[in-house]
Amino acid sequence: RPGELCALGWEDIDLKNGTMMIRRNLAKDRFTVPKTQAGTNRVIHLIKPAIDALRSQMTLTRLSKEHIIDVHLREYGRTEKQKCTFVFQPEVSARVKNYGDHFTVDSIRQMWDAAIKRAGLRHRKSYQSRHTYACWSLTAGANPAFIANQMGHADAQMVFQVYGKWMSENNNAQVALLNTQLSEFAPTMPHNEAMKN
Repeated sequence: RPGELCALGWEDIDLKNGTMMIRRNLAKDRFTVPKTQAGTNRVIHLIKPAIDALRSQMTLTRLSKEHIIDVHLREYGRTEKQKCTFVFQPEVSARVKNYGDHFTVDSIRQMWDAAIKRAGLRHRKSYQSRHTYACWSLTAGANPAFIANQMGHADAQMVFQVYGKWMSENNNAQVALLNTQLSEFAPTMPHNEAMKN
């Protein structure tokens, strides 16, 4: 989620183990806990391109200033102080001097829109990349419960309802996958073994 990206700190990332914990979100110019209860303090297992991108980003911002921020909790009026060295910082890429310590959701949207335009792609919102991740993960054969956990959903039902619409052009690929995978599990029939001898 864009707000989670804005609020991401190096304290939340463990590149050695390839994980990232989502502890906070940026919403309406204040830090909050993530959108859903299932999304709070969730551990994301990073794929190789994400690890590579974070290693590259590390050279730019890891040794930057650590901030103490107030995170608004679900209980009205309660906050918690957290240490945060922002992973993504405007000063690294800003063309103007009046930037803050962290990106806003609007600034992420503006950069996304500019990148989409430069690439000559049809406009789409950055949030739609979550949909792409879920669909590609399903197509690659990832477990829907794992995908739901990665995305901060309470269970796989959301993955099935929102991202899992079946496309019949994938039928042959699924049959081939089943033939390959099940041939390793299913025993051969006794009469087939006798015919081999």
